Amino acid sequence: MNNQYWWQDRAWRIVQTNLREIDMADMDAGEYVRQLQDFNANTVIINTGGIAASYDSHLPFHARNRFLTGDSLKTVVRACQDAGIRVISRVDFSKVRTPLYEQHPEWAYVSPRGEIINYHGLIHMCFNSEYQQKYALDILREIIRDVDPDGFFLNMGGYSVALDYTRGYQGICQCENCRRRFREMFGLELPLADDPDDPVYQKYKEFQDLTVDEYYRNIKALIRQEKPELLFFPIDMLRGEIGTFFDGADRNNYMYKGSELLKLEKYSSPEKVASVTSVDFIDMWYRHAAVSPHEQELRLAQMLANGGFADFYQVGRLDNHHDRSAYAPLKKMFRYHRDHEEDYHANLSAAGVALICPWETYWNKGEQRFPAEYYGWYYLLTQQHYLFDCIRANALERLSLEKYHTVILPDIQNLSDACAAMLDDFAQAGGTVIATGETALWDARRKKRPNIGLQCLGVEKIGYVGRGYLSAYFEIGNSKAMFPRFAETDWIYLHDVYCYAAYRSGVRQHMRFIPPHRHSPPEDAYPTNITDYPAFTVNAFGKGQGVYVPWKPGADHYQYGFPHMGSFMADLLESVLGIERVTGNLPEVVEVEHTRRPDGSVDYVHLINYTGHSQRSYFRPVPIRGLVVELPWRKAPPRSARSMPRDKPVRFESGGGVLRLFVDELELFEAIRLD
Repeated sequence: MNNQYWWQDRAWRIVQTNLREIDMADMDAGEYVRQLQDFNANTVIINTGGIAASYDSHLPFHARNRFLTGDSLKTVVRACQDAGIRVISRVDFSKVRTPLYEQHPEWAYVSPRGEIINYHGLIHMCFNSEYQQKYALDILREIIRDVDPDGFFLNMGGYSVALDYTRGYQGICQCENCRRRFREMFGLELPLADDPDDPVYQKYKEFQDLTVDEYYRNIKALIRQEKPELLFFPIDMLRGEIGTFFDGADRNNYMYKGSELLKLEKYSSPEKVASVTSVDFIDMWYRHAAVSPHEQELRLAQMLANGGFADFYQVGRLDNHHDRSAYAPLKKMFRYHRDHEEDYHANLSAAGVALICPWETYWNKGEQRFPAEYYGWYYLLTQQHYLFDCIRANALERLSLEKYHTVILPDIQNLSDACAAMLDDFAQAGGTVIATGETALWDARRKKRPNIGLQCLGVEKIGYVGRGYLSAYFEIGNSKAMFPRFAETDWIYLHDVYCYAAYRSGVRQHMRFIPPHRHSPPEDAYPTNITDYPAFTVNAFGKGQGVYVPWKPGADHYQYGFPHMGSFMADLLESVLGIERVTGNLPEVVEVEHTRRPDGSVDYVHLINYTGHSQRSYFRPVPIRGLVVELPWRKAPPRSARSMPRDKPVRFESGGGVLRLFVDELELFEAIRLD
């Protein structure tokens, strides 16, 4: 990496204070800095402009905060910078107040129903309006010259303006700005609905990508003119949010969220700095009530274990926040990071497995179903202690897969021709490609293929896709020896989807499909037909192989957790394919991560204890004693192993391709440095 800018190769400790307008009324710059120093923060993100200017703006289309009676933002920024704390200006151009909208109604987002979004006097601004495309850049220029921050954080950028806080996603903007620009680029009228099977909608998705990229380039060009050393989110740095939600709680409030989001950010865009932030509050409705302190501490442990940073976000100032219950554990983790910051500089995972995520963006439009298959594999890989990275499907084309030996495609239905060719090349060169469900049946623009897009799977033709199946099974039969977890089980149940396919000669087919039978009184509750359709296939392809699972075991593992699904996936990976994992006596409630410095000089092993998670609540984890961690190890034994949280040596031994670490006690997390 070319470390010419201040933000590269840096151990970040970020506190984001999303200030309310009233927080500037009695702002005390000295106290603000003291609170940040008490957290050991070296970076702060602070509201600056857009919806409300937190400084004395002189621009006609920039509403000034009504409460600028305390210390000025300029004074606050200087005080932070003098204390060695970098300042990132948060800007949000997605909304303006009613008086400005009334001057320029043509700037507003317009839903397919012909409605604007008026959220308590804040009107959503179309991304393609003059306000966002021109005046937003004028505001950024004024902030650079008058406030002089170290970077910009763009909130609610792009087409997220279609999201109403209360009513959710309101649809494709139909304003004249969008109509004109789309017509100029494609000669088409805007689609009215998010229909992935509509070719015009696929053009609209391309339109979104092109216009957002151009917008970001324009901002970077402005920064180069004014102050080239400014950081710009999301071009130079990516930052996800680990939040909680009332709606879709089961799908959004999962315990692995910190690890998963950081893996996605870090390995989908390895050229950028990546972080995720722990959101203090309970959904948007309750921004002044904090989630469990134990959950906050767990999130930071996840960030550090996966090569991330200490990062925290709340509404309001630190000194006047209404729920400070999580401050003590957060400060403890920030202090730990400060004491070991040399060990948290852009570390990379030692993973050989890549799990591909079908979701394209944080603001998913609803055109794709929730990817339960992906999350089922995520859970299984974590529980069985595989070392793996996560990559967004739409990032694959621009990445190298050379560090991986296995790529898992969990029902990645939309896959571009370029990605399919890339994955075939990966298998040809010696890699293993595992695909499940309806993977690659459509291209990236949702055009149905005549056949599955991956040659490495050895599929000659995909036929009927059965859906909603109940009372279906697989007979293990001659595959019993490869599935030791099913020693006392003859059938594996199948639920919902099965893809019937014809396979090329030489493809090895395993197990036999038992189609659904009657759901009836026990006297008649038995199948009468066993087919030759397989539960999975293995196809030799060049030096590697393609593995096809024509159903979705991950979805059931995520949704229900019945033993058949997890056992099938675990035996497939371990006993059939021989993919290495971390072994020893680690229980499934422990996450293990192995990272190393980019130059390979130091390795790190992190363990995270999830015994404090029960149902939807987080408690203090129960200590686990006497752990043995057996890590795949192909290089010379380390000279030393040391626990960083405990500041004491860790006993270890090496041999036979394994490094064995002996951990006396695991509380929330352990971090072992291997020199």
